[in-house]
Amino acid sequence: MKQGKKHIIGWDVSASFIILHDGKNALRIQDPKELPEFPPNTVFVLEQTGAYGIRWAQIFSNFEEVYIADGRDFKNFRLAHTRQKNDSLDAFYLREYFLQRPHKCRPFNPQVVYIRALIRQHIRNQKDITMHTNRLLQYLQIIDPYNPKPSRYKLHRYIDQIEADLKNKPHALTDLALSEIKKLKACLEEAQKVRQEIENIARNHPDYEILKTFPLSDLQIAVILAYSWNIEDFRDKDGYIAYTLMGTALEQSGKSLYKVKTDKARTEIKGLLYTLYLQANKEKHPLKPLSDLAKELASDRNNYKKRYIKFLSRLLELVYDARKNRTDYKTTLQQAIARRERELFYTQQKELNPTKARKLYHLVRSIKTLKELLARCEDISLWDSPSPQEPQAYLVPEPKNQKEDSHEEPNSPNLSPNLSLDLSPAKRPRQRRKSQQDRQDRGDTPKD
Repeated sequence: MKQGKKHIIGWDVSASFIILHDGKNALRIQDPKELPEFPPNTVFVLEQTGAYGIRWAQIFSNFEEVYIADGRDFKNFRLAHTRQKNDSLDAFYLREYFLQRPHKCRPFNPQVVYIRALIRQHIRNQKDITMHTNRLLQYLQIIDPYNPKPSRYKLHRYIDQIEADLKNKPHALTDLALSEIKKLKACLEEAQKVRQEIENIARNHPDYEILKTFPLSDLQIAVILAYSWNIEDFRDKDGYIAYTLMGTALEQSGKSLYKVKTDKARTEIKGLLYTLYLQANKEKHPLKPLSDLAKELASDRNNYKKRYIKFLSRLLELVYDARKNRTDYKTTLQQAIARRERELFYTQQKELNPTKARKLYHLVRSIKTLKELLARCEDISLWDSPSPQEPQAYLVPEPKNQKEDSHEEPNSPNLSPNLSLDLSPAKRPRQRRKSQQDRQDRGDTPKD
């Protein structure tokens, strides 16, 4: 974009008004009806300020170009010029910031705003569902203590039948239980609508078809796209992973210190993609080799958070390569294997030292993991379609039923006026207790 042909205006936003600055004069506006006529090819630059900025950005984006400045980088830029702080100076330096660092400003995209807001609402809905479900389960246990506790899945599936039974069950807590059922049904309905809207926005993204070849659900794809909408905004995979996780920081000082911290993550990424990490620990999951690699890199058996960050960073590396090169999951794995094999060949030609030996080990381990992922990618039997009732990371999953009664149809539960519907999960077989002789053979207790 040629800056000489553009009329740049800096724009500082507050709760009740905005300040516009064209480099010479500042203009204060409180009502959108007070907006003057701007010259052709006007570009507005503002700092991200939440809902206040989004409101005005939508107004101006209808007829002019709007750019969002990087908040942290702009703060450092302004402090390098002045220590004073007021709205007019902020608007002035936003204009200067765009003129000097246009690559740090991204065009305003309302779809990114919408999908991020919907994802945050989805997380709130799941927390509300958990809260109302737990309360309802407590009331049901008190109202009918002879019936076992139902699972979350069956409680949501047969909620209408449970409500009908409660109306015929007089008890002091019946009204409270019915109130929780009403709130729970409203939350379930809203959660379904919000999730559908998130998936609709994600399906319209040009990279959706690429990510669909990965073992990811539509909701997980939407979360990845929401925080990296345009892959061209990132110069390399390290910047992409750092921005997506929002917790990766590089500490470097000469040759004595070089440390990459990855101990945090965005709430949305951490909450919704942690389910994928839990599923990847299963033996037949396509990402099981990546989970094993994360366990090896974070050898501490109790450091689950670090293992998850390692797992997610390796997965995002493959996602970045696929979106950057416009390749599917299988081709991305093949290209990654070829790159590492070339790097391994050239590394082997150099003189061996402790640093080179460590690098050789990591390259060999990475190539092994990628080949295992490729083998599982080609095995179609490992690709299981996601369940419509996909559990979230912040929910405690209930044990699944092992067997259903053969004389009952799953869609026609047997109800009674006394809430006799058995919604409890099947009991797991009890393990055989170790005998005294077994413990003596293993050396747990001394023999007499």
